[in-house]
Amino acid sequence: MTSDIDLIANCWTIAGDFLPAPGRSACPIPLEERLAAAAEAGYTGVGFFHGDLIAYLDRGGSFRALRSRLDAHGIRHVELEYLTDWFADGERRQRSDAIRQDLYVAADALRARHIKVMPPFGNEGWSRQRLIDEYGELCAEAEDHNLLMPIEMIPFSDLPTLDAALSIPAGAEAANGGLLIDVWHVVRSGGCFEDIQRVPSRYLLAAEIDDADRVMRGEIREDTMHHRKFCGEGDFDVPAFIAAMTRAGYRGPYGVEILSDELRRLPLAEAARRSFRTARAQFR
Repeated sequence: MTSDIDLIANCWTIAGDFLPAPGRSACPIPLEERLAAAAEAGYTGVGFFHGDLIAYLDRGGSFRALRSRLDAHGIRHVELEYLTDWFADGERRQRSDAIRQDLYVAADALRARHIKVMPPFGNEGWSRQRLIDEYGELCAEAEDHNLLMPIEMIPFSDLPTLDAALSIPAGAEAANGGLLIDVWHVVRSGGCFEDIQRVPSRYLLAAEIDDADRVMRGEIREDTMHHRKFCGEGDFDVPAFIAAMTRAGYRGPYGVEILSDELRRLPLAEAARRSFRTARAQFR
């Protein structure tokens, strides 16, 4: 029953003891080792972080060689992370545009499925119409690279609910625009899985699963970055989330995004195997 489920090893799930921070822009574990561990665990998709891709090229790697490795390991789905400030101006927009172009080059060579698009943070007053217009232009560009461009709904962002996040792709009406819905963000936003039924299926572009305690540990950013759990080892009803996504019409792969101190202490191979095994068990 679960043989046709494709799972993507999110870049953080197979990054070892790494999170971006000042002076740390790339995981020290080579991409080749991370890819091999994911494939050996059973994953048919992998996620790559922008900083890791740049470091890989700086070490003399090539996207052509990386694509060959993906093919050899039977990897069908490639996810790229992530794009911020696509709506901004000034130096922030210049940096964002440079990353955008890097990700397009990677996407073309690696035949990526999608780029994760981050919502605005900080309540800086960006108008809804500006977000719609800029997102529409982003999607139009990405269409030339055969990319889906899902916005991730994040409860501590300026688009903190499914309805708020949906308003951007719905306004832009781009064929490759829509949402990435993570069970963690739905629960922590105070929403319920029935809310997913209000999202038209055409906007369901990507999904992620993980788990956590019912009560947050620390403030929400600390909880999301340090205290997620392997699927089935927390209090979230991950199978119910999957069932809701299926009823709403989602048929794509599921990313497994485990951001936790516990995972970061594990050897790479063990983190890959355990995250895959526990995630797959949620599909019934």
